[in-house]
Formats: sequence, structure tokens, C-alpha cells
Amino acid sequence: MSGLSPRAPERTEAEIVKWVGLIVLLVLLTASPAVSQVADDKLVVPGARIGNWTLGMSIQDVVRVNGRANARPSIVSVFIPKMVWHTWDSLSLAVATHDQRKVEYLAVYQSRGYTTSKGIGYSSAKQAVFTAYGQPTVEGDIFVLGRIVPVLAYDTLGLAFFLDDDAVQVILIFRPGESGDLISTCGG
Repeated sequence: MSGLSPRAPERTEAEIVKWVGLIVLLVLLTASPAVSQVADDKLVVPGARIGNWTLGMSIQDVVRVNGRANARPSIVSVFIPKMVWHTWDSLSLAVATHDQRKVEYLAVYQSRGYTTSKGIGYSSAKQAVFTAYGQPTVEGDIFVLGRIVPVLAYDTLGLAFFLDDDAVQVILIFRPGESGDLISTCGG
């Protein structure tokens, strides 16, 4: 016997590529739930939800998860004054209800974290909203605290944007086709 140690069998280039591909796939499969969960917690889904909060959710459940709402109403509450609003400034979240039982409107404001799947969020330009969603069902103005606030509402999607200086300040969602309170406030 010679003093040579046994050699590992040589791998072909195709085998190496296959193993590297398998390892990369395994890494991606194990990492993707955490990556998508973080993004999903801040996702605005028109007509359905914002993060984990959903339309139709009980007010009691929202309070249970978020804690007690702010004592003072947020600026969002003046946009649709016919509703009862609950706000959490620390989350940049507001929910509205007629009956104090279920969420009928959800809004996020002054937070760069929340975005739609089309990338529209706080401080997005008005033109970016048009590019992403097209012409709104209603484009109007609300007079709020001595200022005119432009509104772009997409009734068939259940989505509205409140602007200041042609930039998104508030994103509001509602059930598609149920923007009556919003449209009447805009004078539409």
C-alpha cells in the first residue's frame, strides 16, 4: 500500500450546479415565510385589510390587540365625520364604525411602512397613484381645519387617498361600492 490517502470521487460540473441549486432552493424556502410575513404586516389590501386588521373585524378585537385608543381623535376622523373613529397614533392606524361593533373603514396615516401591492404609501406622489390605479371614481376636495384636502377615491376597489401638496397623507379602505359617506363628504 502506498502512503496516498483515498481521493473523493470527482464531481462533474453538472452535479455541482445541481447541488448548489438545491442548497439555494432550500435556503429560499426556509427564509421566505419570515420575509413575506414582515411585508404582509404592513400591506394595504384595497377593500379588505391593512396589515392584520380587516374590514368587518369587531371593534372589541381591534382594541384587544392594539390597546386603548387615543383619547383625542386623529385628523382622519374629520374626513368622514358621520362615523365614530378609534385611532392609535403609535400605529398610525384609525378604524371607523357606525354601530360600535364592527370596522367599516380602516385608515393609515403619516407612516412610510404601509403600502399597497402597487407600492403606493405615505408621501407617494399623486401622479404615482394615477399611474398605479388609473383615474379615480371620485376626485374631490374636503375642507378640513381651514385647508382643502384633495381626495382620490376608487369605489370599485374600496380604496381612497387623501393628499396634501400632491402627496398621499392618508390611505383609507372600505368595502368596494360602499364609499357613500366618503363621496357625500367630498361633495360627489
